[in-house]
Amino acid sequence: MARTTTKISASKRSKGIESRIKPVAQVGHSASYAIYGRAGSGKTTLASTFPKPLLLVDINDKGTDSIKDVKGVDVIELYELEDLEDLYYDVLREGHKYKTVVFDTMTELQKLIMKHVVLKKNKKANTDRLGDWGTISRKDWGEVAGIMNKWITDLRDLDIEVVFLAQERVKNTGDEEDDNDNQLTPEVGPAVMPSIATTLNAAVNVIGNMFIRNKEVKIAKGIKKTSKLVPTYCLRVGPNPIYATKVRKPRSAEAPPYLEDPVYEDIIDLIKGVL
Repeated sequence: MARTTTKISASKRSKGIESRIKPVAQVGHSASYAIYGRAGSGKTTLASTFPKPLLLVDINDKGTDSIKDVKGVDVIELYELEDLEDLYYDVLREGHKYKTVVFDTMTELQKLIMKHVVLKKNKKANTDRLGDWGTISRKDWGEVAGIMNKWITDLRDLDIEVVFLAQERVKNTGDEEDDNDNQLTPEVGPAVMPSIATTLNAAVNVIGNMFIRNKEVKIAKGIKKTSKLVPTYCLRVGPNPIYATKVRKPRSAEAPPYLEDPVYEDIIDLIKGVL
């Protein structure tokens, strides 16, 4: 039997598309975040302040000790790419309970995908030092980037808060894939391949760099006043010539250089331009 088609008049099509037009101020959706920094800089602790229930996807990071006392957080460990596929299609896409998903870390996810690409071609390949010079071909690097970039986009499009954590990488002129002569170096950003970092940085609403600074605190002891240096966890968010940062916010709002002891609500206020 031949398939019949229904013709829709131009006027009806026009009315249909017009009904979807709205003022930009009414556009609302979940956001995505890339937070990077050195080990122990507070990335996972910050991520644990995001809306609950929260699912922490532990990709060979083993960094959950700092949030054991946080309620509303579930953890799943990923060991291979198939685990990520099952998690995405069976848990995260629809009908789940989570308001936030955190990937800890994208640096380790890149290694996991490297292993997948290499073992797909040679099941007996030595994967102990993948990523070292000469352990993976340029073609394989390209396949890794293709897989990673697709997953970044698919995960970013989930209808929940999505947090990508990463280790910190210092990029210098002459590094692999470095072909931007206009970029100031050194440049500090997420520790993934440059082409993957480009996709990640473009995909998210916020890019922040976690670091620890010593803050001078005044102490009063009777009539004496002294001071001491107290380590303070900070999130670098304002424009910076060296560190990769970004906040999608109203143009009239100004992002501070960094937030002290940041939590989710601080970042949301920054996005809304009310900080």
